[in-house]
Amino acid sequence: MKSRMTLGFAVATMEAGLLNNEKFVCQISNLKGPVVVVNQYREKAMDSAMFGSHVKVLNVRDRGLSLSRNLAMNALAEMDADFVVVCDDDIHLIPEGIQEAHDLIWQDGGQAALYFTRLQKTTGEPWRARYEEETFSLRGLSFKSKRRLQTINSMEQIYSLRFLQMKGLGFNTDFGAGSGRYQMGEETLMSWSILAEGGTLTYLPVACRVHPPLCSGSTYSAALMRAIFAVHRKIFGLFGFVTFSVFFVKSVFRELARASRPLIQLTSE
Repeated sequence: MKSRMTLGFAVATMEAGLLNNEKFVCQISNLKGPVVVVNQYREKAMDSAMFGSHVKVLNVRDRGLSLSRNLAMNALAEMDADFVVVCDDDIHLIPEGIQEAHDLIWQDGGQAALYFTRLQKTTGEPWRARYEEETFSLRGLSFKSKRRLQTINSMEQIYSLRFLQMKGLGFNTDFGAGSGRYQMGEETLMSWSILAEGGTLTYLPVACRVHPPLCSGSTYSAALMRAIFAVHRKIFGLFGFVTFSVFFVKSVFRELARASRPLIQLTSE
């Protein structure tokens, strides 16, 4: 570790959609660390001049969230960032959470290749019903580790740039919103790749980002299930047929339970 540790921020947006999120735009302008905004566009480009000198805007014609993340990571490496907080354009940051995560990573010596945190909904609730109370780490490709990394959201991730560069890792461009093949799963495959390369995933019990309740992985569709199956197949091999089947059955029952709630409420009235 250097005498100082720098957190960078990789922001993905399309058609300058970030500008509709005034709170996050204001936060970006006031951040101390380097920020790279990748704007994938056809019509609406963005200008770095609207931010401070610590912000770099890349306007690109190519599509795909994984491509956006990779471009941002490479640019942040040139800006001497040590760790990268990945951000969508519809979130905002929890400043005290960012600072606490920074301090915890520093205290840990920045040993992990990926730190993952809590995530908060805009309603004030935690993203997940249950978050662990204490820090812990995942190492190796045990079944338990593979199962746990399935539940790590990209908005919970903070990456070590040094580890990614040392191992030549990047997001799989076949996965992620706008990829044209699989519309999600890029963050799960990255977590898996890190473990496969001998890296450590360490959980920090602190919330750093706030996200709207719905995301690309919240509504079930054929495209979503296809992407999830592809992720399970890559991570679990042939056993992925079993793990995906279990996931699918649980998802069906979860949707049925959700759909029945209004009926139960009407009946009770």
